[in-house]
Amino acid sequence: MNLKALFVENWPAKLASLLIATAIWYLIRNHLDADNPSFPVPGTTVPSVRTSTGPNLDDTLLSPLAPPVPGNDGGN
Repeated sequence: MNLKALFVENWPAKLASLLIATAIWYLIRNHLDADNPSFPVPGTTVPSVRTSTGPNLDDTLLSPLAPPVPGNDGGN
């Protein structure tokens, strides 16, 4: 079998399989690109600084307490 016969024999089936394989590759590539455009590889990026996600403290909680006023017992 010579090289020319390898490409010429059954060429319609070979062309169809090449087109199907190209279409599958294109669909998979587009699906992967749409999901995660920049896929992070572990160990290649610098970890970002984490910020606190705890409860926010109101400024009134942090202000100093007012001393009690003499003679003001709350109306009792």
